[in-house]
Amino acid sequence: MKVKWKITIGIAALFAVLISVSFLFYWTTAMSPREQVLTTPPPPESLGDVDILLEGMEFGSIAFNAPAHINIDDSPQIQLILSLAETVEKLKKSITEEGEKIGATIRVSDRMEARLSGYMFQITAITPEIQAVSKIQQTEWKWEIHPKKEGRHKLHLTLTALLEIDGKTTPRAIRTFDKIIEVNVTETQKIGLFFKNNWQWLWAAILVPVAGWLWKRKKKQLTNTSS
Repeated sequence: MKVKWKITIGIAALFAVLISVSFLFYWTTAMSPREQVLTTPPPPESLGDVDILLEGMEFGSIAFNAPAHINIDDSPQIQLILSLAETVEKLKKSITEEGEKIGATIRVSDRMEARLSGYMFQITAITPEIQAVSKIQQTEWKWEIHPKKEGRHKLHLTLTALLEIDGKTTPRAIRTFDKIIEVNVTETQKIGLFFKNNWQWLWAAILVPVAGWLWKRKKKQLTNTSS
């Protein structure tokens, strides 16, 4: 009796294995090539051209200044220094312009672009925004900024690597820093700005009537003198 029971269990197990193998074979052969591609993950070791270039890039240190408060008549300079040979802390000490000193470590290519942008600022680049990067010497960028309006305004610093892909130079954004600058206006400056921005209205509402009154008065005096 025990022998028959063991044989029955063995047959059932074998039958279950055969069903599983048959189902797996049907599933893999029944799927369309598109479905098989979608369900098969790409091998982790396969990297594209961009990935290979990014992996091969060296790390460098950067430091720049970011003033927190400026006057609307000020034109401060923003200074950015990049180096593959010096630390972030050492670069911070090399910054000569006013403001908080900010540093970071980023990937660096042979050619880098640094761009400063901000809608509420007039920005003038003092140095070329695209520069070749030395492995020994510092690479420096500078901009002069002038605020257009009072208030809290954002300034953006974007560092971009220029990569050679298929014989073409292609930009790849590496890091963007966003800083808020408080633009202050004194009371005297507010009065000056009011007259500057509303001179046409002031001319029509005040100066023209006054000029008319003076002309009428002068005309009356001339009439009295003639009589």
